[in-house]
Amino acid sequence: MTKKERGYHHGDLRRALLDAALAIVADEGPSAVTMSAVARRAGVSSGAPYRHFKDRVELLRGLWSRADEVLSRRIEEATASAPDPLEGFRRSGVEYVSFAAEEPALFRVLTQGEYAVPRPASDRVSAETKFSEGLRALLHADDARAPLDPSHPLIQQLAARCLVHGLAHFFVDGQDAQLGLGPEQARRIAEALTRALGPPSLDEAEP
Repeated sequence: MTKKERGYHHGDLRRALLDAALAIVADEGPSAVTMSAVARRAGVSSGAPYRHFKDRVELLRGLWSRADEVLSRRIEEATASAPDPLEGFRRSGVEYVSFAAEEPALFRVLTQGEYAVPRPASDRVSAETKFSEGLRALLHADDARAPLDPSHPLIQQLAARCLVHGLAHFFVDGQDAQLGLGPEQARRIAEALTRALGPPSLDEAEP
């Protein structure tokens, strides 16, 4: 154990490793994260990461959990004072885009499904589960080739989610730079687009 490693305590080493992994994601992407690279970036021995993570996948899952926690907190704060569920839905979309523009490295990890950490059933947001199950049932009902009603509340929600997810990637993938935009413009654009399309119906499920 190096002198620097001995200086970490009360979980500081784990946090330092996650910080190092996040820096690598920001510079080179998730695929560049390896245990040895994280150790070098954190300035610790090559074996240090294994005290907290058995491999790179587990390390990236730890980073995914951090991203999920940050986004969940931001959405909770953004929607806490919403006057009604519809406005809350819109605000959650705006915050999603803002998070992606301001924290692109965390967003990249969060959208990598292989690193997702399943939540216990007791911790799942009931409305999210209801939406997923409802959409699945809708898509498998009757004739799979039949056209879907665009006014159906679940389809409206899906359209809204696709809008903010696509807009989020617009900033994360660097397309905003081509237009001379930056993270500070993300919220303004998200506000305008979510208001232009109108809030989705929440008759069957909330986000």
